[in-house]
Amino acid sequence: MVKKSSIHDAVNLYFDEKAPVLFFILSWEGEILSANQYTKKLAGRDLNGQRFYDVIVDFSGEFDLITAVNDPSIEQMINVGVGNGPPQTFYFTFEQNNDCILAFGKQDADELGTMRKEILSLNREQGNLMRQLHKTNAQLNRKEKTLTQTLTELKLAQSKLVESEKMASLGRLVAGFAHEINTPIGIALTASSSIMESSEYIEEMLMQDEVEEEDLISTLETIRDASKLVLSNLNRSANLVGSFKRTSIDQSIENLSFYSLNDTIEDVLISMRIKSKDESIKAVFDSHENIKLYGLPGDIAQVISNLFENSVLHGFENGTLKGEICIRIRKEENNILIHYSDTGKGMSPEVAEQIFEPFYTTLRARGGTGLGMYICHNIVTNRLNGTINCTSTQGNGAKFLITFPIPKVESHEAD
Repeated sequence: MVKKSSIHDAVNLYFDEKAPVLFFILSWEGEILSANQYTKKLAGRDLNGQRFYDVIVDFSGEFDLITAVNDPSIEQMINVGVGNGPPQTFYFTFEQNNDCILAFGKQDADELGTMRKEILSLNREQGNLMRQLHKTNAQLNRKEKTLTQTLTELKLAQSKLVESEKMASLGRLVAGFAHEINTPIGIALTASSSIMESSEYIEEMLMQDEVEEEDLISTLETIRDASKLVLSNLNRSANLVGSFKRTSIDQSIENLSFYSLNDTIEDVLISMRIKSKDESIKAVFDSHENIKLYGLPGDIAQVISNLFENSVLHGFENGTLKGEICIRIRKEENNILIHYSDTGKGMSPEVAEQIFEPFYTTLRARGGTGLGMYICHNIVTNRLNGTINCTSTQGNGAKFLITFPIPKVESHEAD
C-alpha cells in the first residue's frame, strides 16, 4: 500500500523549513492552525491558535479572508506585525485546500507571482500523484484479493491431495494384503483338496472285502499332514486379516482409544511386507516394554507406513536392493521416541533438508507425488505435537527421529 503521508511530508517540509516565505494554514474562521519556521522567526513568537486578523495590520479595514479565497488571482497587500519592529508589507495569495486555507506572503510582488505559479504547479503535481496513488492502491487491493483467493484455493487443493494420498496409501495396503493372503489361502485350498481325495479313497477301500492296513494308515497320515497344513495356513490368514483390520480401520476412522504402540507398529510391518520383494528387505522391531497410549493409532500407522514405503521406493530402489529397516521405540520421561532407520542408498544433505516439503520428490517422472513425507511431518507436528528429523548421507542409509509427548488422559482409564 502506497502511503499518502510521503507526498504530504515532502511538500510540508519544503514550506515549513526551507521556503523564504510567510506560510499560514488557516481555518475558515481565520484561526492559525500552523505557520512555518520563517513566519515564526519573523513574528518572534509561536502563532498557532491565534487569529490571522490579530497578526496582520489592516490599515484600510477592507480585508476579508473569504473574499480573498474566492478570488485567488488577486494579490492582497497586507501589513504584518514583525516582532517589536514596525509592520512590514507583504503580498499575499490565498488558496483553498480541502477544509482549510493556505496563505502565502512575499515582500516582492513579482517573486510572489513566481512562487504562486510554483505552488500551483506543486498542487497539480500533488493532485497527479494522489490520483496515481489511488489508482495504484486500487490495483494493489485487487491483486491482494486475487492472491488471497488463489492462496485459499491452493490450500484447499493441497488438503484434497493429502487426503487423496492417504486413501491411495490405504489402497496400496489393500493390494498388498490381497497379495500376502493369497499364499496361505492357496496352500490351505490345495491341502483341503488332498484331504477330500484321501477321504474318497478311504471310502473306496472300506467298500472292498479286504483292506490293506498299510494303505489305510498311509492315507490317514496324508489326511493328518494335510489337516495340519490347512490349520497352520488358516491361522496365518486369520492373523493377517486381524492385522489388516486393525491397520486399515486405524487409518480410515479417527476414534480416540487406548492402544498398544508396539502392536500398532508390528501390524504395520506385517501389512507392509509385500513391499520387500523376495524377502530382500528385513524389518527389525525393537522395544524394551509394551507402551500403551491414548489417542489415534491411525496417526502412528500412517507415519510408519509412509516411512516404510519411502525406504522401499527410494532407499532400496523399489525393493531391488537388499537391506534392513530397523524401528526402535523408547519411553523417556513424558516423551515417546521412535528411531527409524534403513540401510538403503541414502540421500544428499540437500535432499534431506527438503524431504518434508509438500510436493518435493526425486521420482516425479515415475509418478511420485511428494506428499508421503509431508504427511508424516504434518501428523507428527500438528496431531502428535512432536518433531521429526531426518539425517542421511549418500550411500549410508537414512535415519528419522520422531519425538512426541505422551498424551495426557484425564477422564479415561485403560482397560
